[in-house]
Amino acid sequence: ISPTCLLRGGVCLPACWGRRAAGIYSVCGPFLDRKTFSFPEGAARTECRGRYFWIWMDKAALGQNLWHYSVFSKCGRIPVTGLVASQCGFTSGTDLYGNPEIRVSFLACSVRNSFDQEFSLQLQVEVTSPANLTATYDVFMNCPLGAPWSPREIVCEENYMEVSVRRAVPGIASEALNEDWIAVWPVAQGAVNQVWQVAFHYQNGSLQNMMATEAHALGYGVNTTATRVLFRTPYGTQQTEVSLGLEVEVARATVFYKQAWMILMVDTALACPINLPIFTTTTLRWGTPRILPSLVRFPHLYRDEAVEMGLDGRVIDAATILTNGYSFLADTKFFSITVPIGAPGGLMESDVIDNHYGTTYSIKLLLDRRWQGDESDRTRHRSFKAIHTPFAPHAPVLTDNTVAERGYFDISLGNFLPDLELVTIAVGGKPLTPAELKGRGFGLGEAPNPNNTRVFILQVPFTDPLVEQEYLYDNIRRYTLRLEYTFNLNPKGKPFTYPGVIECDVPDVVLPTFEGFCETGRIGLVMTHGNLDRYWVPYVGNLQLTNELAASQNYTVQDDGSYYYLSVPFLAPGLVYEDISLQGLTARLDFTLRDNKTSAVLIAFPVGCIFPTGKLLVCLPNGTIMATVLGLDTKPDLDPRKTHLRDKNCGPVAADESKALFSFPVASCGTTRRFDGNYLVYENEVTFRRELIPEASPVITRDSQYRLTLRCRYPLNEVLRVWARQLQGGQVTPQPYALEAKGKPVTHTVGMSFLDQAGILPIREKCFCLGRASLKWMEIAIQMVIVCCILWLCGVGLTCPPYFIRLGTPGLEKGCFHLPEIQENLSASPLLENMASAQIMVPFLRTPKCYARTGVRKLFQQGAGPLSLRPCGGPDYIWGVG
Repeated sequence: ISPTCLLRGGVCLPACWGRRAAGIYSVCGPFLDRKTFSFPEGAARTECRGRYFWIWMDKAALGQNLWHYSVFSKCGRIPVTGLVASQCGFTSGTDLYGNPEIRVSFLACSVRNSFDQEFSLQLQVEVTSPANLTATYDVFMNCPLGAPWSPREIVCEENYMEVSVRRAVPGIASEALNEDWIAVWPVAQGAVNQVWQVAFHYQNGSLQNMMATEAHALGYGVNTTATRVLFRTPYGTQQTEVSLGLEVEVARATVFYKQAWMILMVDTALACPINLPIFTTTTLRWGTPRILPSLVRFPHLYRDEAVEMGLDGRVIDAATILTNGYSFLADTKFFSITVPIGAPGGLMESDVIDNHYGTTYSIKLLLDRRWQGDESDRTRHRSFKAIHTPFAPHAPVLTDNTVAERGYFDISLGNFLPDLELVTIAVGGKPLTPAELKGRGFGLGEAPNPNNTRVFILQVPFTDPLVEQEYLYDNIRRYTLRLEYTFNLNPKGKPFTYPGVIECDVPDVVLPTFEGFCETGRIGLVMTHGNLDRYWVPYVGNLQLTNELAASQNYTVQDDGSYYYLSVPFLAPGLVYEDISLQGLTARLDFTLRDNKTSAVLIAFPVGCIFPTGKLLVCLPNGTIMATVLGLDTKPDLDPRKTHLRDKNCGPVAADESKALFSFPVASCGTTRRFDGNYLVYENEVTFRRELIPEASPVITRDSQYRLTLRCRYPLNEVLRVWARQLQGGQVTPQPYALEAKGKPVTHTVGMSFLDQAGILPIREKCFCLGRASLKWMEIAIQMVIVCCILWLCGVGLTCPPYFIRLGTPGLEKGCFHLPEIQENLSASPLLENMASAQIMVPFLRTPKCYARTGVRKLFQQGAGPLSLRPCGGPDYIWGVG
């Protein structure tokens, strides 16, 4: 028959071939001359295998270049697209290792067919570089038939189904016509002469008839060769159906040809399994029905002649099946193949999804069957099945093989397939390449596993600076190795990271030793360094021992690497005063070494010294004044036991015939207050109670007149700063009282302790104190500090504590006012006792007025609000708001 060409979508396709007696299946025209090249050595390989031309190209040789291939027809050069491939018998993809692969059926378009015994193929492969440069390579192949043709051969390829039937006319058969022939017979009788036609049968009994050229236009391949009639169909066309109850795609087609004296009808029915494999965690299983619908006319006569399993289009023997661990089973209804995941013959590959490592397994199975139905029904049926398992996560196994006595971490991470490349390992947050790891003195290697996986082995010395060290207790030190592995999957180019933390506790700590000493006016220690304390931070009390602290407080610090020397003045900040007595002042230096990250105390070493009191005046930070009085300070000597402060009720806390010890708060015992620049100065006096005679009219005494002034200065700035921070909502850490009793701290206070309420100083007697309801009170509060008044942090609407009065005016927030020693009788208040020093400004209140002292009670009863008090005009008036 004369060759013709059809145009579909602008592509020229062969329509029908060969009217010659030999019926040679050929291209529409001769091969076209084109300047091409041959593949370089090793870049491609070919093989004749099982009715197919097989062509592979090396992926390494192709690199990043793109490729496609073409065949030729009378219409010219035709690129093989997916549509052309399924119609003409081409299959392309990759092998298990990613190398481009082309399979071409012996009965494909453009194959030179010599009486169905010898087959020749010419392909052109075009390779295009990223720079858009194209080179064309010719592939020539000649293949013999090999095993003789069966009367009917069916191939279930990945992208099409193909059947070829021998068209030689047999002897007269005794059996009746099959139902498909009976149905198509009237159609064939009325068909046009000398035209090949195709009739499709459906499960509902209907019939669709079309010319061969129409079938070509729908994507089918219909042709004849010297001895065979060919029908080829893609999967999922309108004329194919899925058999009910079975996952089998069926195309029931009859190809016929009519002449004046004869009608030639060929049954070209096809059936291919399309069922998906079944996966478990360890195996995959794929099967097919034993008797395929529409292919066996007489099931009771059916018998298997051969059933074989293969890989990559090649049948394998029973020994290989056994060696590889495959299972190939058959029963009366099904054939099934079971393959262990990871078994030889397939390929295990790494993959990464959402930074989770896992694997997939791929294998290309072949099921090659031969059966006999009746005497004329001998069929060979081959199914190609490429199987890819779904992603199976495999958590990497990090194994700690560290032996502490060796002095290094020994870690292995696995188990990975060979396609995983180690890029870097971040040690302690620092990424290092394999070369850098080895250059740093780390051990790095690989160890194979029997299942073709491998582990990466890393060895890191404990002493490396990238290894964290932490002191635990006694002589135990914890070494921590923080790792993050970075891998890359080849050739997919997918990155993958895996973190790990390894800890090892080692008894290798040499603790520092201490020796304390007491010198004249100083207290200190000498520390002999251990092997870890240089990483710790020294503290004196709660003060970090920095160079600035040492310089500002006259500390002496020396460190030569082996010994650490510290000497502190006995009245310097950071010391704790445990006791004071006539015998001396007991001071304690609390030296600690702390963790440089958490500030947790790791080692504490206290040093205590008793310093002779002698002539002593100490102004403690908590507002306590301590002083000693010596009886030898006068001539004649005085008896210290008879001394007292301005308040005669305030005598020494301890005394003997030679000295007396006083300890009192600054707001008691008649202590006065005044301002000296930026300092608040407190003063009191020690006087002597002289004995006068005669008792009836005492005018004579033997005792000396004695007066000793005690004065303490406190910086105002520090006090005001603490007040402002508290008023603004800041966190103020209360300073502990420095004077402690032996063993257990004791707070010495008069009145209400600030430590219990606000965290600055005690609330003292005879102080008029405001409470805060808003930040407006800040200015008032700072001014009131000057006259020793302290905020009581009470909110609006709260009930005032004892000794407090609630005052307020319209438009102003209420606050709590403290009047110590006064409950109900306001007229007896000592509020105005020291009014001469009271100067409090309240700029945002109403116009101030002067009130008589006798009007104070009425002023309070009227709810005058926050008061601003100072003398105005004379001793009988005060200045406030009405």
